Amino acid sequence: MSRLISIASFATMIALALSACSDSTAPTTVSLTAVSPAPSVTAVSPSTTIVLTFGQPMMAGMEQYIDLHQGGITGPTVPMNCAWNPDRTVITCTPGTPLGAHTPFCVHIGAGITDAAGHVIAMNSWTHRGGEWATGEMMGGMHNGQPMGMMGGGWMHSDHYGMLFTFTTG
Repeated sequence: MSRLISIASFATMIALALSACSDSTAPTTVSLTAVSPAPSVTAVSPSTTIVLTFGQPMMAGMEQYIDLHQGGITGPTVPMNCAWNPDRTVITCTPGTPLGAHTPFCVHIGAGITDAAGHVIAMNSWTHRGGEWATGEMMGGMHNGQPMGMMGGGWMHSDHYGMLFTFTTG
């Protein structure tokens, strides 16, 4: 009987050790349940806000990896203020001034965005929400008119720079 208890105790210790050693840098799936304005939509109000809804709480400070670009990803960023809801699943970003009429815009979510547990986000499913991969080739080596190296480490994952969602104002 004591041998069975020892084996069970050993198995429990191994399970605890493995869970403690899990790699928080390995991408985890976090659903992006809603994007507003909807991707590719036209005639969006110039006074719109950007609202992203996630399937689990996100880490504090992740708003630093959300940009709004006028035009495409290489266009200038639009200053905006972002705030999370209390459970950190919804972020609302309000541009500092109304957006230009009849102008394309691009919401850029950087690859370094993490959930509340510190897991890097696997964005693969986000293409079903209308997202497009942000690659170095599409940026032409530039981000907001600066070399991509100026973006900082959190914007890049091993093979991409996050996800893009576009819309056009009316």
